[in-house]
Amino acid sequence: MRELQPDEAGLSGVRRILQEWLAGADESLRKKRITDANIHDARKQLKKSRAALRLLRDSTGEIAYRRANNALRDAARPLGVARDSKVLSAALDDLVERYAPATRALELDKFRRVLRQEKTSSRQAVGISLLNKQRKALREVKARSQRWTMKGGDWPVIGGGLGRIYRGGKKKMKAAAESRDNDALHDWRKQVKYLWHQLQILQPAWPGPLKELADQAHKLAEHLGEDHDLAVLRTRIRSHVDAFEGQDHDALIAVLDRRRKRLQDKAFKLGKRIFEEKPRRFVDRMGQYWQLWRNE
Repeated sequence: MRELQPDEAGLSGVRRILQEWLAGADESLRKKRITDANIHDARKQLKKSRAALRLLRDSTGEIAYRRANNALRDAARPLGVARDSKVLSAALDDLVERYAPATRALELDKFRRVLRQEKTSSRQAVGISLLNKQRKALREVKARSQRWTMKGGDWPVIGGGLGRIYRGGKKKMKAAAESRDNDALHDWRKQVKYLWHQLQILQPAWPGPLKELADQAHKLAEHLGEDHDLAVLRTRIRSHVDAFEGQDHDALIAVLDRRRKRLQDKAFKLGKRIFEEKPRRFVDRMGQYWQLWRNE
């Protein structure tokens, strides 16, 4: 069960969930034939694992936290490259369909072939030897986590980790709103996804309100995720201008930028609702939910 249970200590429960997500990622990479779906699932499990790890940061100690976080980050990185290459064709198809008939006359066959070639190359780079190395790293993190001496009280530690992510999300949202820079938007997206997964873990403390908030964070992450895919696609278009006829690449970028602006506007509108509270007040409110749940 990937959520906290009422009959287990909070820190032990979060560690259990972390270990279950690590095992899930390991299982996805253990297949004889690794598919795109396996890679996608492993990446999701690793992101969830890092979200759970951040809830334990004040308990494990900084050295253990950084060692585990760096290992999980490095394991996920090559999978991200393979994932980006896969989704670009889908992002292009969605964009063309969404803005038809303006895109109907564009000659995109050559560019589509470029995307398919890049996808093939990125998948070939994720070979068995690399996957075995990644699985070994995941098993080592899981084994070390079993030996952690969990220090501190349940909510002081968990609330501290949750507050750190909420505070970071609020700060990253402000930076992204001021610049609309790709890196700033991507940094905000990472904090939003951590918050979403942490709320999933904590949902039993107050199922109704926390599920609603988790769903909002999920929706926000989807807006930012689609925007990120289009940002990567835009870079590919600019890198392969020779794959287009005439000014077709400029026309494609024009509709792409239009879609990105709409997504970003929706993201900031939703983000203002999610991050409207001061971090301390947010954590205090979550702490009240937690205490009521534990007192039951």
